[in-house]
Order: sequence, then structure tokens, then C-alpha cells
Amino acid sequence: MAFKFEPRIVPNTVVGIVPVGGLTKPEAARKLRIWWESVKGSSLLLSSRLLNGKTLSYKFSELGIRLDDEASVEPLPMDDMWERAKAAVSSESPETKRFEVVLRMRDDALPRLREEIENLVGGRRPARVFYDKGQFLRVPEVAGVTLDEEAFKKLIPEAVTSGQPIEIPLVESEKKVPDDQLDLITEVVSEFSTRFPVRQTSRNANLKAASAKINGIVLAPGERFSFNEAVGRRTLKNGFKIAGVYKNGRHDLGVGGGICQVSSTLYNAALFANLKIVRRQNHSMPVAYLPVGRDATVDYGAIDLVFENSYDTPIAINSVFAPGRLTFRILGKKDPSLSIKIHNEGHQSWNPGAKTIVDKTLPAGKRKVVEKGSLGHSVKTYRLVYRDGKMVKKEYLGRSHYKGGVRITAIGANPKPAVPNNDASVRDNLEPEDPLLNGPHGTE
Repeated sequence: MAFKFEPRIVPNTVVGIVPVGGLTKPEAARKLRIWWESVKGSSLLLSSRLLNGKTLSYKFSELGIRLDDEASVEPLPMDDMWERAKAAVSSESPETKRFEVVLRMRDDALPRLREEIENLVGGRRPARVFYDKGQFLRVPEVAGVTLDEEAFKKLIPEAVTSGQPIEIPLVESEKKVPDDQLDLITEVVSEFSTRFPVRQTSRNANLKAASAKINGIVLAPGERFSFNEAVGRRTLKNGFKIAGVYKNGRHDLGVGGGICQVSSTLYNAALFANLKIVRRQNHSMPVAYLPVGRDATVDYGAIDLVFENSYDTPIAINSVFAPGRLTFRILGKKDPSLSIKIHNEGHQSWNPGAKTIVDKTLPAGKRKVVEKGSLGHSVKTYRLVYRDGKMVKKEYLGRSHYKGGVRITAIGANPKPAVPNNDASVRDNLEPEDPLLNGPHGTE
């Protein structure tokens, strides 16, 4: 009898809602697979008081839920020959033993589900700090909620077997900038302004739109600011207009023209706040509103301005657009013993030259400046850090190389001889930069 005996699952054993008592483990696994085939096309119902009565429905296949039959039957208790003999002569029914069915989820299902739930419930809203006429307005962060993934996994088997909606287990997200840290932003750490002509309406609209997107941004200690991430893609749909830009060493037109004055002004405010400069690039030609070595061009998807909050407390960025003047301030906790100076060394300049082209639409001998060009420059820039009036650091910020632009003059048919490129009159007659056309090297 012992030789022929085959262990079986203890009577009155249930996995999920499937009775498997008296079966061998392979038989129980097969019965569970039959049950799963009958329910796997169903949906998981999710509810939450934060969804305003709305119930979410996901098919098991959408979440990648599958049955693990081997794991489901592995812990089930088995009888032995003596236990079965006692059960045969006993009139008592064994106590029901219940086990959860083991279900698995696809690895990428939970992150997608978490993102969708957070979007429906309402995600994080970052902290903001605004500054106006000496007053600080602090808007605390709304941390939002996130899915408790481990708790959610434990609820799935019961939800699958019962068919009833389950309450989504949500937990409040941790704030990136706690309220007490936000209260430490109490002073103007640095301030920098640039000027612009008020009559260029399209360009000024771009300055105003871009600076408004940055105003109030808060950076936690060690957090980095990306100009392109903050301002976004410069398109007509996003509210930017066509204005003057630099493109391949020439003046041109493009959507978002003038935005580089925003990035350059902010760059200087970051310099004087002693923030860590991660990424910065100069224009192809000098700009009128800043000395050489002090500008920062941007081009969405290609060239970015990035700096890092190197303080151990949060900082905020404040922008003010006024007719003819753009101002950026870095707000935070000021170190009164610290002062900053910007210093240039090794400045060189050169004349890229000039050329004359024939324009048959012009009267004979008539000249017209097509591209006024620009001198080229090269300069090394340093940030000098002083503490209590004594220099403690000389930081190399990089070499700015402006290749400049060739002056191009069009002349009508039968032109007079062109002025040679090395003629001193070419250099002396180069016109100053037109501030209305300042923009980045690229498409902006």
C-alpha cells in the first residue's frame, strides 16, 4: 500500500476560488489553468475617492497579468498515508484552508499605470517664488500622490478572484523643496539687467514670453536649470514670433529671434550669484547688449544654457520685463562676505573681410549693403570670487570665439572696382551691430 500511495492535496483546500483538495499538484495546476482561461479576458476595476467617483477599468492583458500555476500550487499542504487513513474513518470534515492564486505582472505595466493614475488624480506642482518691490511671494509645492506599487500587487489576486473594484493604494509624494526650506529664500543674491530698443515689437514679444516662463522657478540644492527645458520649443504655436537672429555668421530672421538676450541676461545673473555653470556657448558674432565673453546663445535641441544650484539651500529665479530693460535676479540666502567680478584676458580681434556681388536689379554703379558683417573676436573669461575683499578663487569660464561675419555689398551692373579685402577702409567702415537683430547662432 505504501508503494502505491500517491500524496494528494489536503481536502478542503482552496486556491483563490478554485477547490483543489484531493488532487495531485499537477491536477491542481491544470484546474487552475482551466479557471484562468475562463477569466483572463475580464477587467480589473480600480476606484479612488480622489477620482471623484470615477472607476478605472483595465483588461488583464493590458496590465500583463498572467497566472503562475506552479507557484500557486507549490505551497499547498499534502497528506500522507496515515492522515488519509484517519480521514477515512473520521466523521469530521477537515477545516477549509485558503491560499491566494499567484499572478504575475509585466515589468513595464506598473510604471505606465502609475503615470496614468497620477495624471488623473493630479500630479506634482512645483514650488514657485516671486519677487516684487522687495516682497517675496512663496507658493508651496504640491507634492501630488503616487501609486504604492507593492500594496497594489498584493491586492490584485483578491480583485481578480472577486471581480470587485479595489481602492487604489495611493501615498503622498515627497516634496522636492519642503515648505521650511522654501522659507529660506529671503534675499536677492544677484541681479543683472540688459537693455533693448522698444520699437522692435516682435523681438520684444519673444523676450517677454521667454522670461515669463522662467520667472518663479525654484531649484533645490544640487538641482540643474536648463534654459531649453524651461522655455520649451520656440514655435509660432507656442506664442513666439519671427524676429532677427544670427545664422552661420550672418543676420537672418527666425522664430523666437531675440531669445538669446534672455539666456545671456540670465547667464550673467547666474555668474554673479556664483552658481556652477554647466553648459554655455557664445554667439557666432558679438552682441550689442553685452561685452564679448559674457553672452550665452541657445538653440532648441542643439545648444543649451545649463547651470546648477551650488548652494545648500534652495534658490529661485526672478525675471522682470519692462520697456527697454530686461532684469534677472537670483533669490536665496545671500552670503554678505562674498563678491564676484568678471574678468577677460587675451582679447584678440580680426577682420573677416568683405566681398562684392553683382545685383542686376540695382542701377549701374548703385551699391547696397546686403550683410554688414562683424569683426571676429577671441577672449578668455574668468570669474573672480572674493571673500571679505580678498580673492579666494579665479575660475576659468572658457574661451569665447566669435568668427564674425563677412561684409557683403551688392552693386549694380557695370560695377566700379571692388575695394580689396585688406583695405583699411573696409575695417573702418564696418557698421556697429544692429541691436534689433541680435539673436543666437542657430535657428533662433
